[in-house]
Amino acid sequence: MTIVGLDVGYSNLKIAVGEAGAAPRVIVRPAGAAPLERLGERIGAGATTSGHPQDAIVVTVDGQRWATAIEPARLEGWQRPLHADYATTPAYRALVVAALVLADRPVVDRLVTGLPVEQARDARRREALRRALLGRHLTERGEVEVGEVRIVPQPVGAFVDLLWSDLDGETLTRIEEGTVVVLDAGYYSFDWAVVVAGELRRIASGTSLEAMSVLLERAAALIAEQHGGRAQPLALEAALRQQREHLFVLGRRVALPPLLERAAAEVAGVALEALRQALRREATNVDLVVVAGGGGSLYGPLASALFPGAEVRLARDPVGANARGFFRYGQR
Repeated sequence: MTIVGLDVGYSNLKIAVGEAGAAPRVIVRPAGAAPLERLGERIGAGATTSGHPQDAIVVTVDGQRWATAIEPARLEGWQRPLHADYATTPAYRALVVAALVLADRPVVDRLVTGLPVEQARDARRREALRRALLGRHLTERGEVEVGEVRIVPQPVGAFVDLLWSDLDGETLTRIEEGTVVVLDAGYYSFDWAVVVAGELRRIASGTSLEAMSVLLERAAALIAEQHGGRAQPLALEAALRQQREHLFVLGRRVALPPLLERAAAEVAGVALEALRQALRREATNVDLVVVAGGGGSLYGPLASALFPGAEVRLARDPVGANARGFFRYGQR
């Protein structure tokens, strides 16, 4: 049985694909997607004979060709959708088709994906997304059939991924008997899930919009204040994805870690305060905190201060944690 764990983010497209019982192949690509004419022409070795970069996955949505799975900064005159209805947009559908192309399987027996916690509570949203993903999808490499679709709250992926990690006995005991908070620091939303003795507490779980997009905007503003030039959130996003610790501003190399840490202290604090308020309803202490998502390394240290005494773990490869967990969830 072929399973695909699919995490279509606002910043990254994450795919975990493989056969049930085996380790998945994980693919992470930028989540830039726009009509093909919005893609700038690359000059030099990176261009194909048609003038388009080799790394763009070209798909067709509603009769229009889209360039997908590329850096958003490479798109001209295009604003990515950054709102709660993202899963209904042509850009999202284009990235789904791109993911099926990258998965390279003619039949996907089970596809598992997630929605932000608040949206996952909405049965109509879940059903609309399930129906959109189910069935036949036509790609430029042929037809792909998706046989079954499961929709789960986004942080559930990171929790399941944790269960499949190489855990010590103390951590396993905390999971089985204690309270686990899973933090998913995504680009559009900061989500958390509360799991008590292995059971998801839906009411205490939730979503804040003080996520990486807001953090990057604040960091870009700090760079402009301190070094001049224009704020460049897209350039910051690309630098983080490529694990670069600097950005060139007006010809000068600017170190990013101090600026990102300062922005995180301002933005992440608001998100974590919303989490703390939600946990007031739970008559329990937090024993383990798992941090995933592209902003995991920035939100994690602040989570340690919020939950003294709790073990705080950054997911291995935090960007791909949800997709891996969705894949494992699909084996149930």
